[in-house]
Amino acid sequence: MSKKKLFVMCGNAGCGKSTWIQNNLHTLEGYTSVVSRDQIRFLFVPEGEDYFSRETEVYAKFIDDIQFGLENADNVIVDATHLNEGSRGKLLRRIGPALKGVEVIAVVIKVPLKVSLDQNEKRKGSRSYVPRSVIRRMYYQFTMPAFEEGFDKIYVYSPYKEGAKYTIFEKE
Repeated sequence: MSKKKLFVMCGNAGCGKSTWIQNNLHTLEGYTSVVSRDQIRFLFVPEGEDYFSRETEVYAKFIDDIQFGLENADNVIVDATHLNEGSRGKLLRRIGPALKGVEVIAVVIKVPLKVSLDQNEKRKGSRSYVPRSVIRRMYYQFTMPAFEEGFDKIYVYSPYKEGAKYTIFEKE
């Protein structure tokens, strides 16, 4: 078994991050822990309460679960949007020393805005539905991860692109 891996999902709501995880989980060697910020949020926030009402507790549990995963699993996949350098930096700083000896990989899901909006419509009526205006804002606020942020590799998955769907960048 090679060194532990932390996969940080990056992309706006509705782009297919959770679907990518489901479709690729079986390809990873060893035991994999998936930590979903939304799933944690749904444990803390009762139906009908504001989505971000308990964000301090949600984020603390999110980080705890990631650190626990890094101690006990071969791979940890972090399922959340991580739209910009600030959110990714906050995540990696909070994980802190648990990253020692871990390969950190950004997984960017790149789809057209219309695809995110259409996929989100399938969530209508569920707690995971995101207002269309929020998805548009997230889409245009997204910035591509960079090695300087602390990533060893950056995978860009573009399922709607002609030819190769993956572009893999490795730190030199």
